[in-house]
Amino acid sequence: MRLYGNAVKVTLYYLPKLDTLDLWIDDPGKEREAVPIGDDMAVKLDDQGRPIGVEILPLEKLSTDDVKKLPEELHTALLDTLKS
Repeated sequence: MRLYGNAVKVTLYYLPKLDTLDLWIDDPGKEREAVPIGDDMAVKLDDQGRPIGVEILPLEKLSTDDVKKLPEELHTALLDTLKS
């Protein structure tokens, strides 16, 4: 997957028992804050406030409207990943 002309490695963690998906476009260890956006998602931010990941709980309730709420980097990464 490519964003803004730069290669981006997407890392996914899925927990079937909880139906939780974590999608990362940077090192998860850089997370400094999680900001809820809606009832079922939280955007993970680094120490400079850049979006580096998203947690979706539960994944089965993810809607098109939810995806539209994501920052562009995460929106693109999630859609590209789900298409694969």
